[in-house]
Amino acid sequence: MLNKKILILVNAILLLSLSISLYAETLDLDLKTARKITLENNPGIKLAREEVNKSSQRIIESRAGLLPTVSAFSSLQHAWELPTMILNLPPAMGGQQKFKMGTENNIVSGINIYQPLFTSGVIWNGYQISKIGYNIAQSQLKSAEQNILTNLTSAYYGVLFSKSAIIVSEEALQSSEENLAQVQNFYNAGKSSQFDILRAEVQVANMKPIVVSAKNNFRLAESRLRMIMGIGESTELNFTEEMELKYSDLTEKTLAELIKIATSTRPEMMIMNNQKQIANRQLSMSKAAFMPSIVFGTAYQYQGQRDDFKFVGDDFFKSFNSSVSINIPLFNGFKNSAKLQQAKIAIKESDHQAESLTNGIKLEVKGAFFTMKEAQEKVQTQQKTIEQAKEAQRLARLMYSEGASTQLDVLNANLALNQARMNYQQSLFEYNVALANLKKSINQL
Repeated sequence: MLNKKILILVNAILLLSLSISLYAETLDLDLKTARKITLENNPGIKLAREEVNKSSQRIIESRAGLLPTVSAFSSLQHAWELPTMILNLPPAMGGQQKFKMGTENNIVSGINIYQPLFTSGVIWNGYQISKIGYNIAQSQLKSAEQNILTNLTSAYYGVLFSKSAIIVSEEALQSSEENLAQVQNFYNAGKSSQFDILRAEVQVANMKPIVVSAKNNFRLAESRLRMIMGIGESTELNFTEEMELKYSDLTEKTLAELIKIATSTRPEMMIMNNQKQIANRQLSMSKAAFMPSIVFGTAYQYQGQRDDFKFVGDDFFKSFNSSVSINIPLFNGFKNSAKLQQAKIAIKESDHQAESLTNGIKLEVKGAFFTMKEAQEKVQTQQKTIEQAKEAQRLARLMYSEGASTQLDVLNANLALNQARMNYQQSLFEYNVALANLKKSINQL
């Protein structure tokens, strides 16, 4: 009975695995496709995009201050006790008279219109600040895209590097196994010792966990890439590119040219310039607080009065009025003066921040430029090293087969070739990441 239950469970697991494999989606992925998916799915980019949408609504909100405000109103008032009025008349006319004033129920309905005529630029500057805020949100979106694409590029090449590390380690394992087979043949022919076999077996044993570790590193690198791209584990990724040296015209530009491009196109510089504009607008608004404001208002209403609730048309009377009011600030405890000084200080702060930002961007470009140049030289050097290591391995095996060298020489040659191959892949990874960082530093990623 127990064996039957186990058999049913195994069959269910097999069917589930088969269904998952049938519905699993395979995605052919290169860097261009990964960038496109990331720009669509990454949560950080989505958040920055929503901030742009929010800023566009702030423009509409602030623009409303320039337009008239129209509102309808209606109210019902019931007097539980009418106010008493006292009228002092001459004795001949009856003397002091008291009477109730008004009716118990009062209904008022109408329309109010409110339109600022002159506010010394307060509303207009607020509207312009909202438009500048929209530009800042767009620049922040661009900055977020550049930062996330930099992380994506690093993660993507990290996957390719991990993939190439698997290939290199598997080739090294295969080479060690071939060496072990050769030593075994020599031992059988009496041309090698038991000690040589042990050393060859140790080399094979040492290479196996390296292969396992390389595969685990590949899985971790792929998971990081999936997280940045915003795709789940159910989608199988088929990487269509290999780690290679990709040349760019940026490598031909001078450092001064790159710095000029960066300081004129970086979104951070755009944000800083817009913030300086906001500071100037806020200064104008602070000055406007000392100026008068003029507002136009008009009201059109119907008012009905009655002691009961049996209102009819004749109980309502129309009224219509308009007014222009002027508000002149005289004294508010030096509040406006303090705000004005704060606005002036904010302009100075923005100048200092701009200087600091410019220096930081220059330093970032310099670091990315020199790192890219160093990585490029490493790639070129490692290419030659691999060829030399291959030739050294060939000679070591040949000399060992002829009895002119020892098994240790072969093992050292194998190790040197494996290390050269891994160093080459590492240098390719460093170069591509450094090139991506350089592109990011000049806003061209």
